[in-house]
Amino acid sequence: MPAEAIAGALVQERFDQTDSLTNYARMVGSSLVAREFLDRRFIDGRERNRLHPTQGASDIILDKYNADPNAMTVGRDIRKKIKNPLLVDYGPAGMKFQNAIRAILNNPDDPAFAQYVKDLYSADVALHKGSDQALMASTIGAYLREGARNYQSNMSVNGDLTTGIDAWTRLDPSTRNALLVQFYKQGPTPKLALKNSMIAAQNGVPYVPRIGVDGAGATYLANEPAIIRALADGPASFSDRWNAINDRAGRDYQRSVRNPADRFTNPASRADVQPSVDLNPGRPHTFRSIYGI
Repeated sequence: MPAEAIAGALVQERFDQTDSLTNYARMVGSSLVAREFLDRRFIDGRERNRLHPTQGASDIILDKYNADPNAMTVGRDIRKKIKNPLLVDYGPAGMKFQNAIRAILNNPDDPAFAQYVKDLYSADVALHKGSDQALMASTIGAYLREGARNYQSNMSVNGDLTTGIDAWTRLDPSTRNALLVQFYKQGPTPKLALKNSMIAAQNGVPYVPRIGVDGAGATYLANEPAIIRALADGPASFSDRWNAINDRAGRDYQRSVRNPADRFTNPASRADVQPSVDLNPGRPHTFRSIYGI
């Protein structure tokens, strides 16, 4: 996946998390839900495997994932998220544990995933806190690959995936990146887009996905030059580029959300929880006032 698309998804998520008081409250709420989920899994894991509680917790998380590996949400879908905490958006990247686990299990050879294949609990902790930038980048990249396949499928004519792949490839790189960022925020194909793709298929022509005029895709296009500059100014590795973007943004990710669950002997809980951000809503659809790029 292009670094520009991954960076665009990351920056868009961070922007959205503090774009309004409502979004900020949702971010804090998700952080607390994640912390409670992880602490409870650690306690359960300690009962299941007293010598290696994180392994026990990982086994429990894997069991929950395997119970419904295709679980997903459409929109906020709060009821489903309450029933299945794996579907809550966690951490600076807003990554669902469900999607992260699928990425790790399906790509065990990815160096960023190697240490987590048998330690899903630690992966969830790292995503929640934003402490492993390579993990965040790889999980987002894996989800964006799902997005590309989703678009290619929708753009296929008469069920021939080759036509969809060709149609997707013919789009210019900026449009593809914008659509991928849009997918990161929207998830699977919205009903209207699915309807339009079906109409196109009936007419024997490729469906051409649209970039919303006021959504994540349009915001990416408006800020693409700044994102490209931020990546170019950063070091070669993507995790270092992430840090470089953070430096340019001038964000403070050192403060933590307090939680009484620190009394547990979970080693992960001694470190800072998901980094919080300053409540400084900016103008809609621009990163410049917040990120300085």
